[in-house]
Amino acid sequence: MVSAEAQRFADMVRQAPRMAELPLAAQRTAGEHAEDLSATPEGITYETVADGGVAGVWAQASGPAPTSTVLYLFGGGHVITSPTSRHKFAGHLARALDARVLLLDYPLAPEHPYPQDVDAAVRAARWLLEQQHVPADRLVLVGESSGGGLVLETLLAAARAGLPRPAAAYLMSPWADLTCSSASFAARGDVDLECSHESLTRMAGEYLDGHAATDPAASPVLAAPETVATAWPPLLVQVGSHEVLLDDSLAVARLAALADVPVTLDVWSQMQHFFQLGVGVYPEAAAALARAGTWLRELRGPSERAGDR
Repeated sequence: MVSAEAQRFADMVRQAPRMAELPLAAQRTAGEHAEDLSATPEGITYETVADGGVAGVWAQASGPAPTSTVLYLFGGGHVITSPTSRHKFAGHLARALDARVLLLDYPLAPEHPYPQDVDAAVRAARWLLEQQHVPADRLVLVGESSGGGLVLETLLAAARAGLPRPAAAYLMSPWADLTCSSASFAARGDVDLECSHESLTRMAGEYLDGHAATDPAASPVLAAPETVATAWPPLLVQVGSHEVLLDDSLAVARLAALADVPVTLDVWSQMQHFFQLGVGVYPEAAAALARAGTWLRELRGPSERAGDR
């Protein structure tokens, strides 16, 4: 049953122009206001990062030392948003996952097309592992929308570069097939209030800049199971049933299963794209983050101890 708050928010979004269909400059301006209605997490400290070619923001909750380090890759179709538009959400992730969160500032297309964002994310993962001395079994990658696809791209590229596999990856509505050819574009086109085939196809073109969308390095759900088997850690995939990208999440889960990668697929009835952002607006958002925290704790098992990094 969808909450009354989520229904009211959907009605409000339904009356507004689709941000993804605005001109790029207007999209970027609107994207910076993505968190205007969401709740501010309590007890979060933020610290700017600029070291070794890695830029971004650390977000950490007060209290005991966190048990994980998260590399968080924000979404925005590879062309919009920034760490500024995900400050609150990074704090909510820090609390839900009991983690210190690195909200990475990576380059955007079309000024910086594929694979510059992948290179930046791999560089950040290497920095965390080698310069910040984060154990691989305490490193979690998190991404939403295009950031979810970027997580999967990064995992494949990091494996090719010889980096150890992290502990887990949490994906929210991942955009992982840049061919934009799945059936859910038509099946969910009339209920998705944010994304469309036209807008995502345009963003994919801006991002790829002539690179083939069928390249598994850019569209990770097209990778071979044997490649994924050595690169992807256990996955949690959350997606709303009212998304044109629904099939991308299903395809990620299917490929992980074929590769014998542990995967949990969590489809939220009637939820919109990246609904988790609405913490403080509707209860499903907080519930989804809480479920992610439970999943990560269960993945580690009963021996997990706070402060053991």
